[in-house]
Amino acid sequence: MVFIVLGILLLDRYAQPRHLPWKPLDLDEPIGLATGVKLVMLSLASSKVCLDKLASAKQLSYKQVVSKNEGNCGWKTAATMFEVSNIKFEPKVVTAQCPVLLASYIWLKDIDNAARQRLGSGLKYIHHAGSYSCRRQRGNSSGVWSQHAFANAWDVTGFELLDGQFISVLKHWDKDISEKDRAKANFLRDARSSACRLFRSVLTPDFNTAHKDHFHLEQGPSFSCH
Repeated sequence: MVFIVLGILLLDRYAQPRHLPWKPLDLDEPIGLATGVKLVMLSLASSKVCLDKLASAKQLSYKQVVSKNEGNCGWKTAATMFEVSNIKFEPKVVTAQCPVLLASYIWLKDIDNAARQRLGSGLKYIHHAGSYSCRRQRGNSSGVWSQHAFANAWDVTGFELLDGQFISVLKHWDKDISEKDRAKANFLRDARSSACRLFRSVLTPDFNTAHKDHFHLEQGPSFSCH
């Protein structure tokens, strides 16, 4: 027991806070060993706690939006994200629940670095298919409601870089892609690996044909990385 306590004290003193689950989450630090755990904890906290953390992001343009109620669909607390560290969206906004935006902010900053390393240019636009849609899960015979029905997920279709390069999930995910586009395929896998450390559920073309053209990024109750 003494050694356990001593070990914790040493970690607390010398390890970087992003690796320690009991330290507060810093949205502008690189992803750490405990970042995913901290995001889960924030998703279980009150909306105010989550929004206060979102407000601490140094390079995020956003605003809170009013609640939405469409029968079984909608949200109590959500926000619209306009820009992350000069990275914009096409369409121009992403409206989602706070835990999705927390993970998205960290993810976009992380994959911007990956794009610079892999492809020599940073991100300019994230192309997406939206977040909110009042519908049930596609292909699920049980009729379970999709997390899109609660603005608790969003679908990313492609990445446009500052130098004009475009990386399409549909065109560049294939493992048999030409050598010319190999770096784009590798970037997409970097993006998937990064997302899996931040979102509870990540679905890619490897999951099924319904996801052949996008990444599904979700903060729902289940955990999966495909």
